[in-house]
Amino acid sequence: MLNRRQIRIKALQTLYSHFQSGDISLRDTEDNLKRNMDKLYELYVWQLSILVEIIDFAEERIEDAKKKFLPTEEDLNPNTKFIDNRFIRKLRNNKDYRRLTQKYKVNWGGERELIRHLFMRVKDSFFYEKYMKRSDDDFERDKSVLIDIIRYVLADDDLLRDFLEEKYFLWSEDYYMALSFVMTTIGDFGPRSDADTKLPSLFKASFDENGRNEDELFLYNLVRKTITGVEKYDEIIKAKAKNWEFERIAVMDLILLRMGMTEAFEFETIPLKVTLNEIIELAKHFSSPKSKVFINGLLDKTIEEGLANGDIVKKGRGLIGG
Repeated sequence: MLNRRQIRIKALQTLYSHFQSGDISLRDTEDNLKRNMDKLYELYVWQLSILVEIIDFAEERIEDAKKKFLPTEEDLNPNTKFIDNRFIRKLRNNKDYRRLTQKYKVNWGGERELIRHLFMRVKDSFFYEKYMKRSDDDFERDKSVLIDIIRYVLADDDLLRDFLEEKYFLWSEDYYMALSFVMTTIGDFGPRSDADTKLPSLFKASFDENGRNEDELFLYNLVRKTITGVEKYDEIIKAKAKNWEFERIAVMDLILLRMGMTEAFEFETIPLKVTLNEIIELAKHFSSPKSKVFINGLLDKTIEEGLANGDIVKKGRGLIGG
């Protein structure tokens, strides 16, 4: 499931699209966000299924080798450790996985060369050789080789990323976000997981008193309140950024400032330190090297003044400083 930083990234992407579009309505932006989240989950299912395809390809190669005119001893008695992967065996039989692959019409049949390319990268890797030679053989070791495939093959494979990004037209960060979701799924499965084990949803199962998912609510409220409060926050930015012309502030910096102020003013249970740290981390990744200093300074001034005049109120112990 997505963590809060990933949720903030989805909010940032959505807000960037909204403010850059010029005349899109809040309703349309929320509809676009919902479609984007649905597509992110679909991307996750495709990425999960690629692991099954790699194992299947490896098994086909073993069977083909046995049919050689002059098979070697290794061809006739192959090491089947990789194709006997316990997690993949459980995943193949998992009802939720089967339902989702049918729902999203997951089919790699036309991408034989891509699967072959990925398998050869796995086969030639340092971790594969080490895994195949290990004497210990258990469920955790089977999961670890799949994690290595994600980290050292899928995460940096341009062919796979280009194929999936072209298919879904998502943000580049979504590719890695979905992969981290696959890793979480692998981590969550254990020896007792069976066909009825549910695959995780995008948001962790945490609900408020009204039965609403807290993380999903946070995402939509952060987007909605940033958009509806834009005039208020822009006035604060103009007043505080005395050495900067408002029109010359980078678009990404402006959106991050609006997000940070929205969290500070509107989300009473999120510690101010958490908000500041998260916004600065996003600035490091999505904006210029100098942005974090500018954003941190302006948010600090806003929070100090907001606490002093009572405009910023936090509920619960430790929420002022974090």
